Amino acid sequence: MHIAGGLYSEICFVPEWNEVFGSGGRAAAAVSSLSPGSTLHTYLTESNRDGVIKLERLGVRVNGPKAENGLAFAYFHPLSRPHIEPPISKIAINPPIRVSGEAVLRFGFLEGQAVIDAKKAVYDPQTNGAIDDFHENGSNATELAIVLNELELRKMSGKDDLQEAANELHSIQGAEVVIAKAGIRGAFVFQKGEDRIFIPPYQSETIFKIGTGDVFSAMFTYYWAEKKLSASVAAEKASRSVASYCHTRALPLPEPDTLHLPKVEVNKQVKVLLDGTADTVSGRYLLEEARFRLQELGVVVFCPALETSSTDIGSAGVTSVLLMGKDPSKKILDTLSKHSMGDLPIVIYSEMETDAPSCWGAKSVIIPDFSTALYHAAWGVTYCQ
Repeated sequence: MHIAGGLYSEICFVPEWNEVFGSGGRAAAAVSSLSPGSTLHTYLTESNRDGVIKLERLGVRVNGPKAENGLAFAYFHPLSRPHIEPPISKIAINPPIRVSGEAVLRFGFLEGQAVIDAKKAVYDPQTNGAIDDFHENGSNATELAIVLNELELRKMSGKDDLQEAANELHSIQGAEVVIAKAGIRGAFVFQKGEDRIFIPPYQSETIFKIGTGDVFSAMFTYYWAEKKLSASVAAEKASRSVASYCHTRALPLPEPDTLHLPKVEVNKQVKVLLDGTADTVSGRYLLEEARFRLQELGVVVFCPALETSSTDIGSAGVTSVLLMGKDPSKKILDTLSKHSMGDLPIVIYSEMETDAPSCWGAKSVIIPDFSTALYHAAWGVTYCQ
């Protein structure tokens, strides 16, 4: 298997993370035990030398031209948007890398691009900016799968409806398969001439989001392009692998059929009641950040501490409660009591506590990790089965 993608420095402050991976490096590490002798094609710099050494110890071949400057991504927490150094406008663009092979995974680069010629290719553009057509730079594939998130798919196709968007990529780019990643709801597989197939997310006890898209694309490519399984089966295996990586952060990944993980049944209208203190700078920042990140995940958020809305929480169809800190406001307590909402899953984000207060009942849990607390509230789960 051939992977074309970046090998970048990554830093996260909470939880602590300091590695050299990037899309290409992480993907190569993920499949290194399943696909021995895989090759990473990337730009080589002084700053990613340690990453090259680690990959070679895993049996990954690393090829590519030298580049003058490396790239670094810094995250405050795994759901935050990264600070990139050097700034995107100042990144020097290098000559393209050329890759040929039976099974090739092509990621988007910031410092260049990969031109590929493959029998089966997977294209994951991974960009919030303009998305290049797969063939635009001269790349070719006998069979092509494109993996994107919903926003990227809509942007690339110019269509709002996901089915219409996928049809556009089937027609214009000749993609046999289009996969739309839908965040907390899982993913959708669109195969030309067939009905879409839903791929559920799988639950993990902790959530580390940095690089989950890389893992999904790597495992999908391995099973679809190299092992020649159907797109839906390959995507389901990739989803299981993402849950494993989220929990352990360990690479390479095992065969996903050995992972006994519960599926997450996500309500289409996820609505979270968010509570915490807003009368301190730290408290308000935490509430604002939690609300913003939940909304990015597609969750409807009710936060009386931040809103002047007179929405009746009891009739709003709330699916779970997220408390930022273990001491709920009297208003929230009264709301839960008034509307008999005590049977809802209650996630309590607190870095200092280990046991949930008994007054909240069996469906409550204290979670000391910010990303995990938000995901479990969005999923409406408080424990792993």
